[in-house]
Amino acid sequence: MSKKEKSYIVQSANPKGCYKNLTVRGSDGSSITVRAHRFAVVGKGDHIRFGAVGNNRIFVVSKDASESDIPLTPIFSIDESVSVGQEKFELRIREIKTELDMRALEFLEQFHYKTNSSLSEKSWHDDTKSQTASVGGRRSVLYAEIKIGRRWLPAGYIDLQMPLMMCKPRHVLFNCPYSHPRREIAWECWDQHAIKSYLNTIVRIGRVVVSPELRGLGVTRPMIKAAKMFAAERWHIGGMRPVFMEISAEMLNHIDFVSSSGFRFIGRTEGNISRVVKDMEQMARAPNGEFGMMSLQRKYYRVLEDYCKTFQISFEEGLEILRRKIEENSDALSTGEWAILRSIIRHPIPYYLCALDDYTVSYLRDALRELPLREHKKSNKREFTVKSTQIDINGISIRAAYNIPETRSTKIIMDIFGLKGDTVYADIVQNVDVKASTGNIILVVGTSGSGKSIFLNSLDPAKTLDGNLMVKRTGNLKYSAGWLRSLRSEAPIFEVLAEKFSPERAFIALSRVGLSEALVFIKPFWMLSRGQQYRAMIADLLLRDEEVWLLDEFCSDLDPITAKIVAHNLRKQVIASGRIAFIAAANHGHFLDALRPTKVLMLRPSDQPVWLSYKEYQNEFLDQVG
Repeated sequence: MSKKEKSYIVQSANPKGCYKNLTVRGSDGSSITVRAHRFAVVGKGDHIRFGAVGNNRIFVVSKDASESDIPLTPIFSIDESVSVGQEKFELRIREIKTELDMRALEFLEQFHYKTNSSLSEKSWHDDTKSQTASVGGRRSVLYAEIKIGRRWLPAGYIDLQMPLMMCKPRHVLFNCPYSHPRREIAWECWDQHAIKSYLNTIVRIGRVVVSPELRGLGVTRPMIKAAKMFAAERWHIGGMRPVFMEISAEMLNHIDFVSSSGFRFIGRTEGNISRVVKDMEQMARAPNGEFGMMSLQRKYYRVLEDYCKTFQISFEEGLEILRRKIEENSDALSTGEWAILRSIIRHPIPYYLCALDDYTVSYLRDALRELPLREHKKSNKREFTVKSTQIDINGISIRAAYNIPETRSTKIIMDIFGLKGDTVYADIVQNVDVKASTGNIILVVGTSGSGKSIFLNSLDPAKTLDGNLMVKRTGNLKYSAGWLRSLRSEAPIFEVLAEKFSPERAFIALSRVGLSEALVFIKPFWMLSRGQQYRAMIADLLLRDEEVWLLDEFCSDLDPITAKIVAHNLRKQVIASGRIAFIAAANHGHFLDALRPTKVLMLRPSDQPVWLSYKEYQNEFLDQVG
């Protein structure tokens, strides 16, 4: 008896809450209802079978006789971890199972621009409902939660969907013959027959979303790792498992978050700029005709029709405006035109592929070698580097002097205690030698009043100290210094940075520091959380060209977890951009291991300063708090 003869065929699959109700029919014609989890990879037409009595396992029957059947239950779940400094956080990545999971997904969906409702007015009493149902075709969601303290909190999710139907870089690559040694998958060229037969051997990452306050913690990589494991084991269309995973996204133009997970850059999608006007003309001549990507074409056609009705112009006039605006670029669009026409125009975006088994890894490597000269992906790793800098300053001493006023009150005190003289002196910093080079991070520590802030000020060549302060030092201060500063509050942070440094550089800098959420880009500085404000200020530092960063009271008003993430991210940017950073903080125990400074300068009131390596200071610090 074949596997399908002892299986049940799925007649319908209806999601409800956190479940999916399956109506299945057996070989004898009888129907039963089976309950699975909400995003279980099963649908109408699939064949399922049940495991041994009592084990509650359900499988989808594999289309390939040489392949094992595809597990449906129990849910997929793996345990991972992420580390910042010496602290390790448990991470659990699994399928959605409970109503609590669904609420967590709804919470996380607000951080993706396609499912965020912040731009539409709604009542305070409106319920927030998951937007996941709006995505067509088969899909699955893997939900990640992180353990902080004793609580498990939503960390992110990754959304797997059906592959793109047409994609030129993939089409060119797949014209290399493929013949799997163990699977019934083979083509000589990627023609219509191959597309029809084997398109479903590809699964697509549709979305990767991480909770904004956890960006920079390294959650994305384990989520992609889990998605690859899940796809190879459980994703299927009609019982056919995938051998490729794809992703394409505008964000990949600015920050590559997939190559470290085994993805290879294949090229850029075509977009539709070169053909959209022609497509609309064809649709206007034959609106019911069958050609091209009909669902998208009809969608664009309706949008353009609505645009023409809104502005009370003919469709031909609308086409002419669209043609002219494409030629003149988006800067030529008025606000109203941009709001409507932007949904019609698709720009080329990066396209990446990843192999899901050993043979396909080899195929992908060899096929990429066979390709004709292709466009290379843009690299912005050195986008914000500055010239190499050395600091060598000797004998920094700072003394405060205060002339005592001759008042009745001061005379009383001086007479009582027998004080003589007319000036009070205080040695704030005594004889500090400073040597630092590119990529160094110097942590300046000490109790309140030990002179940390004044010491940082003395390192700024452009700053004049208070008239009551006397500074002695030898050496050249031939560098520029930048301070962490608040951004202008009345405008969106992206606009503030883009006006100064260009939109492209602003986008890269914000993405680099973990601010890659679309809604954050259009919020003013005052509307951001304090952790997001720190990230925005670090992006501003990156965009400026000062070689030395001076950061006072660093992370003093952040919670311990956010402070760790910000410190970890700052360290990466200092090293990557070749800066030198001096960071002053009185309370630093919660982020010390994440910052991992090159050296630590301990300032002590009325005493000689002490230089320590990170390890030496860490041991001393642990002894103090232990």
